[in-house]
Amino acid sequence: MTATEHAHLVGNVTNERDQPMLSGLFTPLATESDDVALEVTGDLPAGLSGMYIRNGPNPLFEPRGGYHMFDGDAMLHRVVFGDGQPVYRSRWIRTSALEAEIAAGRSLYGGLGGLHLPSRKEVGTAGAIKNPANTNIIEHAGRFLALYEAAPATEVTAELETVGLQTFGGQLTGPFTAHPKVDPRTGELHAFSYLSEPPFLQYHQIDSSGELVRTVDIELTEAVVMHDFVVTENYVVFVDSPLLMDLESALNGGSMFRWEPAHGTRIGVLAHGEDEVRWFQTEDAYVNHFWNGWVEDGVLTFSGSVLTGEAYSTSENSAMTTEGAQADPGTPTRFSVNFSSGAVLQEQLDDLGGDFPRINEQYLGVKNRYRYMVAFSGVPDVIGHFDTVVSYDDLSGERATWFAGPGMVVGEAVFVADPEGDNENDGWLIAVVSPRGLAADSLISDSLRSDLVVMDARDVAAGPIARVHLPERLPFGFHGGYFALRAADS
Repeated sequence: MTATEHAHLVGNVTNERDQPMLSGLFTPLATESDDVALEVTGDLPAGLSGMYIRNGPNPLFEPRGGYHMFDGDAMLHRVVFGDGQPVYRSRWIRTSALEAEIAAGRSLYGGLGGLHLPSRKEVGTAGAIKNPANTNIIEHAGRFLALYEAAPATEVTAELETVGLQTFGGQLTGPFTAHPKVDPRTGELHAFSYLSEPPFLQYHQIDSSGELVRTVDIELTEAVVMHDFVVTENYVVFVDSPLLMDLESALNGGSMFRWEPAHGTRIGVLAHGEDEVRWFQTEDAYVNHFWNGWVEDGVLTFSGSVLTGEAYSTSENSAMTTEGAQADPGTPTRFSVNFSSGAVLQEQLDDLGGDFPRINEQYLGVKNRYRYMVAFSGVPDVIGHFDTVVSYDDLSGERATWFAGPGMVVGEAVFVADPEGDNENDGWLIAVVSPRGLAADSLISDSLRSDLVVMDARDVAAGPIARVHLPERLPFGFHGGYFALRAADS
């Protein structure tokens, strides 16, 4: 279906309950956009020829109760770079749950902000738990997969049209991580599922053609929350933390997630091709996202952003409080696991609070030098409202930062490798920068619009070398990626 044939959806969110996660930068867009040519300030690199796609929540209908940003229907935002002006397009992902709501003309599901399980009569085969498909998007084996960890993957096209569930031949019909990893050496996709019932965790190995070749059941003692994991050349690594799922609490109006220190924290290491996990005890830590990991001289090293669990409270508006944001800004942390002694060392890497770590993904699983994240320049007041891009050189120990400006929020900074480059940091960082409040309070003074900024990854402190001006303000979003153009896309 072409852009002109696409049947556009129109949202009707009015935020009747004055919920913070539907206002300010969380305000959803009401319409989709078709192939808008974009103005650029600065000079786009000649090697930037591909498409950036970002996923994030954008509810179509007024929520039936309390709303949390994890609940919102997915909207994909795409910017295509090539000859001429960049071009922008946006689309809702039309999951079976959203299609049921479209047919009803209203919201049928409650989410993490107010759990409600609709009847089969209301939603048909879409299921009682909504799959918004709103967290991430990857490409593997020629397919684009939109991801939400409590549901199967959803396939979309490069044009952002919805194909449907990707269950790998009907073998993966339940939860599927939002952060699978593509091994750049083999093309394999490594993934996992955390579950509400035993065995509570499964690991999946998918070959380069997209066929599921292996699933390993991993027995845990309780239903834990596990948003991300680590893949090295020869191992996959899981962190079993005190952040637990609590469905009973959610059904009674409380939080879906509970921090339980008595559960403890341990690191599980599974060698490729094996079935037995080796566990290492460590201090309590929930790692929201990881940079990378590798093994050298019998020591497993990995790093990520550690949270205390406060950010995952889903009681209504909890993440919008200053107290909640300050309790969990995200602490960059390195873990070192000695395979011989069993000792685990945790080391704080920076005083800056931040998250959404990224690397040059060609270095996934091997020792790398450069890391990137987005951070808070000062004391945070809303979880996720980062205003600073950070780069780290782990060889020299240098840190470089770029502040997006007063009243501005910067999203995940995606690394794009320079096709002509030879070094790990030869490339660019791409991130969405948006005004969080009124236009008068931001650097985008003429309207509430977002920019897609492009930075030289070798000189983050210099700031953007180009700003691509988007036609509207993109709501707060989660993860995305940069993908090569196919002939049909260009």
